[in-house]
Amino acid sequence: MGGFTLLEIAYEVANKVGGIYTVLVSKMSYALRSAGQYYAIGPYYRERSGSEFAEEEPPAEFLEAFNEVRRAYGIECHYGRWLVEKKPRAILVDPGRFREKLNEVKGRLWDEHRIDSLQADDWYNDPVIWSKAAGIVIAELVRRGALGGKVIAHFHEWLSGAGLLHLKSSRTSAMTVFTTHSTVLGRTIAETGREDLYKLINSGLDAGRPADDRKAYEYNCQAKHLMEKAAAKNADVFTTVSDIMGRECEFMLGRKPDVILSNGLDMNKFPPMETVFKMHEIYRERIDSFIMGYFLPYYEIDPGECLVFFISGRYEFHNKGIDIFIEALGRLNEELKSGGRKVVVFFWIPAETKGRKPTVVEHLKLFEDLDAAIGWQKVKVEREVIRSFIRGTAPRRSGIFDEEFLRKLKALGVRLKRKEKENPPLTPFNMPEDSITRALEENGLRNGKQDRVRVIFYPAYLSEKDGLLELKYYSAMAGCDLGVFPSCYESWGYTPLETAALGMQAVTTDLSGFGRFIAPQLKGGEASIMVIRRDRRTDDESAAELAELLLRICRMSAEERAASCRRAKELSMLADWGKLYENYEKAYSMALEKAPA
Repeated sequence: MGGFTLLEIAYEVANKVGGIYTVLVSKMSYALRSAGQYYAIGPYYRERSGSEFAEEEPPAEFLEAFNEVRRAYGIECHYGRWLVEKKPRAILVDPGRFREKLNEVKGRLWDEHRIDSLQADDWYNDPVIWSKAAGIVIAELVRRGALGGKVIAHFHEWLSGAGLLHLKSSRTSAMTVFTTHSTVLGRTIAETGREDLYKLINSGLDAGRPADDRKAYEYNCQAKHLMEKAAAKNADVFTTVSDIMGRECEFMLGRKPDVILSNGLDMNKFPPMETVFKMHEIYRERIDSFIMGYFLPYYEIDPGECLVFFISGRYEFHNKGIDIFIEALGRLNEELKSGGRKVVVFFWIPAETKGRKPTVVEHLKLFEDLDAAIGWQKVKVEREVIRSFIRGTAPRRSGIFDEEFLRKLKALGVRLKRKEKENPPLTPFNMPEDSITRALEENGLRNGKQDRVRVIFYPAYLSEKDGLLELKYYSAMAGCDLGVFPSCYESWGYTPLETAALGMQAVTTDLSGFGRFIAPQLKGGEASIMVIRRDRRTDDESAAELAELLLRICRMSAEERAASCRRAKELSMLADWGKLYENYEKAYSMALEKAPA
């Protein structure tokens, strides 16, 4: 397109806290190519921004605007580069002394848009004062002509809504696009489970009645909901990320989206299938070592006989389908006791912990020492065999292992006392009982010797230096066999798409945006990307269907799984930004068409 300046305003610019960060970063090369000029605008946090942002001297016209908003409002602006691929120009906004005007800002939002934030806490207040400050900065840059002629300001989520509303009330020439990635009220209703969200939406739309704002008061989310609704109503172009979210927005916010901006990935960043198979071997070896160190102190386990499943994402026990996944695993465990593959399941779901369990760390260190000792001895044995072959003599059995090695093994054995009367812990971290560990116990998933499904709740962000698994997220994923994401509320759903892009089988649902996007492309009965039914079904019915699907996967041959993995990789290419970014260009064209002559 070109010919315009694009601003993308989001609380996750240089501030990684959720999925919107992935959206912004993964499409960056297309955004830069499409717009004449591009600037990302986000919050400034000194402690977080250091690794994400490189500050530079701003151009003269920007500096003048920054000096003016500092003088008039106390707002501090930081200009530089966002340290992601392509290093786009970025402006990080610190409200500074403008925070003192919070109540005045909230009062004006009530007067102009009836946004009731009287009972709001800092989870609302901080984004609102930041986004209002960002709106003031943008308006000043536009007024001075620092951004060029045609400007499109694309705001993401309710957190940036006050900035959009400021641009509209100040009557700048910038055109506005607003994207909600999931509605505040819809997500809240889904997580509580107090009523059937989709029955509520369908009955309301069928009757031509949008949601009453009093519903937001019932769920104590009125401030965020009303901000989101005002931003959607006042945007020149309103968008969301999936068809299922389109219906939700129409009901909850009273405006049907103008364009659906399906989320994608830059598939050029993901390896080809041949490389994927090699990655699986490499990272599976690390996962197998972890599994042995974790379980062998309690009972025998052969990782080579196990399939490895995983679930990952935010800790939303009901919305993310963690509840029915655990129920399905409990059913699978009972089915497999009569015979079949063993399964190890990782729950990569961050939660608050009190550090790693010393016993787990000790066991893993013992096995690391054992592996190193055996590895070195293996080299010595191989050299001795080669020497014997060259000499023309047979290797002597008595000389294969030296006394030092045997003493070391004995010492390790003394330190490692088998705990046969205990079960391996459900998590390698110290943490209070929570919904996940409670549900695992209730569904008979206790990591007992007789269990065929063993579980590891890993409530920490994956890292090469975490002292446990020591793998990055994508590396850990690549070492697994299946990713399971049975959400009952998922506006899009990056995790199953990422799983498929890494050449693995994946499970999603018909209540996720990605599930609905991919379902029409699936052939009956294929086990590549699998979409279980959650729409108009009880949790118990969905859990039973998921358990049957997991059992089917356990019974597949290696050849069948490999074919399914190739097909999953092929299907993931349908969500390449090269195909999907045209929806953004359509939204921006609509905004430019509405611009005053």
